[in-house]
Amino acid sequence: MKSKFSILLGIIAIAGFSCRESGQKKSLTFADCPVVAQCISNNGDSLIVCDIEQVKDTFNIPLSSLLSSFEVIRLENAEDALTAVDGVVAVSDNYIGIASFKAKAYKLYDKKGNYLRTLSKPGQGPDEYYISIYDSYIDEKNRKVYLISGRATKLMVFDLEGNALEHIPLPYVTHKGRFIIHPEKEMLTMMVLPFLDTPSVIWEQDFKGNVHQEIPSGQFVIKPSDYSNEIWESLNTCKIDFSLVYWLPTRDTLYHYQPENNRLQPRFTLHFNEEVIRHNYIELPNHYLVWLIDQAAWSEMPRFSKILVDKKNMRGCYVDFKLDMLGNIDGPNKISFSRGYFTAIIDSYALKEQLGKALSQPDKLNPEMLKKIKDLNNSITEDDNNIVFIGKLKD
Repeated sequence: MKSKFSILLGIIAIAGFSCRESGQKKSLTFADCPVVAQCISNNGDSLIVCDIEQVKDTFNIPLSSLLSSFEVIRLENAEDALTAVDGVVAVSDNYIGIASFKAKAYKLYDKKGNYLRTLSKPGQGPDEYYISIYDSYIDEKNRKVYLISGRATKLMVFDLEGNALEHIPLPYVTHKGRFIIHPEKEMLTMMVLPFLDTPSVIWEQDFKGNVHQEIPSGQFVIKPSDYSNEIWESLNTCKIDFSLVYWLPTRDTLYHYQPENNRLQPRFTLHFNEEVIRHNYIELPNHYLVWLIDQAAWSEMPRFSKILVDKKNMRGCYVDFKLDMLGNIDGPNKISFSRGYFTAIIDSYALKEQLGKALSQPDKLNPEMLKKIKDLNNSITEDDNNIVFIGKLKD
């Protein structure tokens, strides 16, 4: 087994952003962006509406401006540890869980990249899952890991040692379910893709499968039932955000689920004057992020256009995140902001290629950054296991 490499970089607050405008670069902040959204009040609810026609400029934004920490973690090179860049990452203080369709497994690692064990694989057994894992959560405090497949009748539960525990039955067949665990109450909140056979789009249940309250699928039902659609929740704030991502472009809304009165509160939407573009919403602590998705380009997960809107001043722009903590490289195209973390997986070949480009312009790097990039580049080979980026989001 080759040596593992993990670095924790201190994040330096960067006030200025680089704006590409008329071929020139200058230091700007969000205060220089136009107002692209407005807050509309209706029946006591406040809905932020972003007008896509008002979004003009494109900014290169340093990822560190959103993060309080950043880690580069080399996954162990042993055969059992190998995974794929399609993996969906779950993070706790000391553990990393990766669900990969291509690797056909849910694998658990420590924060140094050491492979610990495989918790589950696709199959027909009681502790195996159907085709792929859609959502997962590591409850490190109670030493449990929760997994749900893309089509499920139960939420699988394992301890950190890999032992299967009593799984949680679900009251309905669940399509692409996402969940929140409330361990102290032995309750969970479930959000699902609402097909014709789905009575509720959101519900709260106990660990025995009893529903305590629910939101009927109603207007959200997807006809015809199609797994090309997605359900989305970010959980990067104290609110439970919820939205649907429709395969056929649709005007839609990000909601907050309010369990205290069992209702959905509309919070953010995108206004299209003309043709609607497929998109999904991500709520960050201080911004709303919109992915504009090119349906014709799914084969290689392209670098989709993104819009960032400040919640307070309603200013916004198109953005491209740069990993300034690694010499302003692009990083992987597939990134995630979920449950308070930024995560991404990149293969070693792609990372070395990007680091090489950064090192080809050493005059743009300060001595400390130059050394860090050289050390990282020299520590990996093109045949290594994948590298995981993890960052804690600022409040």
